[in-house]
Amino acid sequence: MKNYWSVRSNKICLLFYLVFSTYFSSAQLSEEINYSDNYYLFPIKPGVQNTLAGTMGELRSSHFHSGIDIRTGGRTGLAVHAAADGFISRAAISPSGYGNALYIQHPNGQTTVYAHLEKFSGAVAEYVRQEQYRRKKFRVNLYFRKDQFQVKRGDTIAWSGNSGSSGGPHLHFDIRDENQRPLNPLKYGFDEVVDRTPPVALALAVKTMDIDSRIEGEFGRKEYALRRVGNDYVIDKPIYAEGSVGFELLAHDKLDYARFRCGINTINFKLNEKLIFSQQINSFSFGEQRNILRHMDYEELATTGKRYHKLYVDDGNKMKFYKTNTQKGKVSLVNEDEQYGQIELIDSYGNKSEVSFHLVTSHKNTNTNSAGIYDIRIQDNTLVIQSPKNDTLDLSIYIPEHIQLNASYTTTTNKFYLWDLRNGLPGRLEKGDYSKSLDFSDMIASGVDYNYFSDKMDISFSKGSLFDTLYLETNYQQDTLKDMEFFELGSPTIPLKKNISVTLKPVRTYANLKQAAVFTVNSKNELARFVGGKWKSDKIQFSTRNFGRFTIAYDSLPPTVEPLAINSKDLKFRIEDSLSGLKKFECYVNGNWVLMNYDYKRKLLWSEKLNENVPFAGAVKLIITDNVNNKIEYETKINL
Repeated sequence: MKNYWSVRSNKICLLFYLVFSTYFSSAQLSEEINYSDNYYLFPIKPGVQNTLAGTMGELRSSHFHSGIDIRTGGRTGLAVHAAADGFISRAAISPSGYGNALYIQHPNGQTTVYAHLEKFSGAVAEYVRQEQYRRKKFRVNLYFRKDQFQVKRGDTIAWSGNSGSSGGPHLHFDIRDENQRPLNPLKYGFDEVVDRTPPVALALAVKTMDIDSRIEGEFGRKEYALRRVGNDYVIDKPIYAEGSVGFELLAHDKLDYARFRCGINTINFKLNEKLIFSQQINSFSFGEQRNILRHMDYEELATTGKRYHKLYVDDGNKMKFYKTNTQKGKVSLVNEDEQYGQIELIDSYGNKSEVSFHLVTSHKNTNTNSAGIYDIRIQDNTLVIQSPKNDTLDLSIYIPEHIQLNASYTTTTNKFYLWDLRNGLPGRLEKGDYSKSLDFSDMIASGVDYNYFSDKMDISFSKGSLFDTLYLETNYQQDTLKDMEFFELGSPTIPLKKNISVTLKPVRTYANLKQAAVFTVNSKNELARFVGGKWKSDKIQFSTRNFGRFTIAYDSLPPTVEPLAINSKDLKFRIEDSLSGLKKFECYVNGNWVLMNYDYKRKLLWSEKLNENVPFAGAVKLIITDNVNNKIEYETKINL
């Protein structure tokens, strides 16, 4: 992360560093970034006030946002200008991701990126179209020499659009260093964006970090509502906790004249005026992006959709923009003293808000809620078992030996039993006449290659697959009414860092393996998402980066084609596949390949001629193939 140290001598600098590094053992320091005002031109309507829909460091579902999203008033076709002198180094066209994107390399070694474009301008547009025709491909990724497409600051290089995975018309704009790491564009002093609005805090959560820790006398995670006071926020009642706990914050930044939830540049967490955790997101590596699943509370994301910042560095998180105390931002509470907590939220323009609370070291129990007769869950390394307070029967677990558990604590309505899974994986629990089998299959350490084998599935983990130790749960079920079988693999609330390879061993027989593939299913056992897979004899192998519930299903339906325009100037179709999804499309006129552009959001396919002066005439053939190779061929004829 960038540090703004102002020192007048090497001695002062060295002294400051030694003091700083003694306390912040996890500090990650990077090279100084020279943010030069006025070097870059605002790429959309320069000199005219504009608003943003996204900023650097915004929490997305699987990555940090890497630049700014410049609004275009819900329109496409606005002129996009080169931010500085340089040359176009890369052009990419894809139906997903950045869609149509241009990259300009500048004399300062940095690169600017312009994404979700409608179309390119000038010579580069012509060159890219020729390459698409030469390669007979819609999707291309082209790199250029320095002398091919030179541009000047302010040149129109493209027109804004909504291509790729864009959620609406806008321009995504990146500034990257010489190593292609994104930098914060708002540090470059664009006057077109006005922001006097401080960040917004919504809730604070506290979570136990080990089996002996408690919050309000209980193990687990507790959320606290915030009361707004001006631009700041307070928790009116003390937070009672003991042992090791971690804090999480639900918050976002807002900019003037915009409703969007943007990224917070800086978060500082202090206890009794002492800084214990800090993050400042001005740069990161794309290779680190997946660590956002440990930066956020992933279970909350998976179950509620809420994106909480952890104010501590969790195990397996390798992002480098944190500074922490020796406990990586976690808080150890051992004394009865009351502590004062402050969380500072600072955006890229220096607007600040603050969350304040009091923290009391105590085992006091304030919870009177009951979550049911029996509730079983896992938090980190701990199995949590809940039963009614008035239940006097003994609780036993089997691993396989019999172990009787005593209640770890009691609330006004419930008893809670805690078991450290590192001491063994229970196969069953019993309490009186109640008996429940648990789905634990294996304990798998992170950072190692590991193969799990069973009669229903085999799973291969690479050393980079896991963030932390995994207590693997698997299950197999059949639904005779739906004539389906289901393979439960892990918990969808646990993130994977890299793909794992899975081989399913179905019990049911599948007659047509060419049309049978793996799908995810939802809570109603309905097909949710196509995964794919390759059959090897009577087994099917696939790769996934998400745990969940899987099944094998047929897709025997070909894609559908609806012609919208077929004439000498244009070919336009609406295409769709309801199950496995589209794999490829090809179009020919009189046997000659025609470039077809595709927008999956509108399900739209349209032609782009190599030579606009040559009319379409003769036989037209469109071939659409889905992901299990079902195919439809649409044929017609254009008469002049």
